[in-house]
Amino acid sequence: MSRFRHTLYLALMCGVVATTTGLAMQGAPAQPGQNRAQTPRPAAGSSPEVGILPVQGKVYLINLGDVNVTAQVGDEGILLVDSGPAEMADKLIAALQRRFEGKRIRQLVNTHAHPDHSGGNGAIVRASGGGGGGGRGGGGGGGLRIIAHENTFNRMSGAVDGEKERPLDERPTSTFMGEKKEIHFNGEPIEILYQPAAHTDGDVMVFFRGSDVISAGGLFATDRYPEIDAQRGGTMQGTLDALNRILDITIPKFNEQGGTRVIPGQGRLCNESDVDDYRNWMTIVKDRVQAMIKKGMTLQQVKAAKPTLDYDGVFATPRYTADMFVEAVYKDLSAATKSAPRSN
Repeated sequence: MSRFRHTLYLALMCGVVATTTGLAMQGAPAQPGQNRAQTPRPAAGSSPEVGILPVQGKVYLINLGDVNVTAQVGDEGILLVDSGPAEMADKLIAALQRRFEGKRIRQLVNTHAHPDHSGGNGAIVRASGGGGGGGRGGGGGGGLRIIAHENTFNRMSGAVDGEKERPLDERPTSTFMGEKKEIHFNGEPIEILYQPAAHTDGDVMVFFRGSDVISAGGLFATDRYPEIDAQRGGTMQGTLDALNRILDITIPKFNEQGGTRVIPGQGRLCNESDVDDYRNWMTIVKDRVQAMIKKGMTLQQVKAAKPTLDYDGVFATPRYTADMFVEAVYKDLSAATKSAPRSN
């Protein structure tokens, strides 16, 4: 069995175990070999609960059902990477207060502008004592700072055509341009790394250097096809570049296992081998679709050829089907081909 198929088999088996045992994520720290995170999904129609999984160092994976956020906790308080959807904000805040009694949320990084990752901003600002009026975006009171890339701020403030203006207390208050922003919090150096034209045009990942953990936000998910939001500047190649950047940072402990942990925006906790497998099959699909485009095949012909058939059973979902992913890849690669300079 190939390593990729073996990895997929393990991933599927982890999902079965998590479902049948009703794993409680808010338990003891993860033991060696448990990094393939058992991230339980709620039963259909039920309200998801908040699960807290210690990762390593000062970092925790916070599961909100369909979305993961990340918490770094120490003497200075709590830093969150993403706030999740608005409807889960109260549960998230309550779970953090129970688990980390006396700790206040001091920093919040938005990895991109999508509401499923940033919809809880306002509730967290209000819970931290804010309520508008401070900072560049009007939120972030009570000592809370919301950090994001400039492109994310522009979209959340409605400065980009087609974007809806978000409430003041949901907007970033500290933005940056360029490759990265560096901060120091809870005794740990943290790099906020911008990845252009990936899932959107404002994506960042967060690297906790002391804990050796990457929070990938919308750049990586283990249980679905990547959503290339072309309307907001996303591209297939940019997504692959983001995965390659993660692989540049991660250092495994042994045989691509252990070492640096990677928290995806959705799905289970990962390490380098998981990101490598995900990057590899994405490259295969890209090459397949690119070859079909060069043959002059239409979008419908490409869909009928099923270039993702090998992976549909693992990554296709009712909300984002294989056809939707193929269409996004086809349109992105077609546009890139048309814009590429012709050689003489």
